[in-house]
Amino acid sequence: MSTFSGCIGLVVSRELMEWNRGVPETEEAVVVYGFERVFDSTDPEDIIFHPEPHQIRIDSEVKEIQVFFRVQMDFSEIAGVETSNLTSTVRYVHAMLWEPGANKNTDTPYWEENATTDRYPPLQRFSPPFELGVWELEVEAQGYGLTFPPIDQISFHDEFEVSVSVIRPCIEFPERADPDECIPV
Repeated sequence: MSTFSGCIGLVVSRELMEWNRGVPETEEAVVVYGFERVFDSTDPEDIIFHPEPHQIRIDSEVKEIQVFFRVQMDFSEIAGVETSNLTSTVRYVHAMLWEPGANKNTDTPYWEENATTDRYPPLQRFSPPFELGVWELEVEAQGYGLTFPPIDQISFHDEFEVSVSVIRPCIEFPERADPDECIPV
């Protein structure tokens, strides 16, 4: 008979644990891929920025893709006159988000921005359906930066930031050991 009391005790203990456990919540897991750069030189080796593309895994769980793009190019306008026509071949940021299997020579990117002056477009949001597979975030930029310590007003530094946020739903359990752990749905 002692084995029944042990089994009954386990059932009661399990029920007590279930009763004390919090209710899991659905949250959003955000993974950000991006590039940012502040140009601080006029050296020909330092003015070009063309890193390896970021590989971004997109699966059926992805709820949203957000793209942020910001470019600041000091003196892109002087006395109300835009200088981008004069400097567009030497100061630019070109960012592209490619779907899986895209031919970069002939296909159009899923998202693309090209800036030769200050640009602060609003955050762009994309909803499913998405092509499943590995996407690529690619950027090519060229900019300059000069610091003139005696006259700080004529110092300038071109800079940019581009990021892709991939949002997936996940379940968070209140009793988890790692507060950042989020289990994919």
